[in-house]
Amino acid sequence: MNLLVTGGAGFIGSAFVRLVVGRGYTVTVLDKLTYAGDPARIKECRDNVRFYRGDICNRDLVANIIEKEQIAAIVHFAAESHVDRSITDATPFIESNVRGTQVLLDLAREYQLAKFVHMSTDEVYRQLG
Repeated sequence: MNLLVTGGAGFIGSAFVRLVVGRGYTVTVLDKLTYAGDPARIKECRDNVRFYRGDICNRDLVANIIEKEQIAAIVHFAAESHVDRSITDATPFIESNVRGTQVLLDLAREYQLAKFVHMSTDEVYRQLG
């Protein structure tokens, strides 16, 4: 199965990339490489990963990747985190976490992808109790 992993150079996304490459999946990573992304995290499996630097809000880019790489499923890790920064300016969070996710969902539906898995930071959940 060909997977598109968004945020695949992030801390958790890269661990997932290394895991699924080791299990024989074909993996394409889309990462904006902001403060959280580091391509060195997937260096050990770079020969088995197609990498695109870009924004999940860029519908044309994501559609092109889906078509070119024959993507069957999206595993979505890309997001703005560090919620304390959202207090100063929520715009990047709305763009990435809401609008970017919508772009991915719309394209997953349009291309009738087999699966869409959305991960999220613990910062979007409130404390228990």
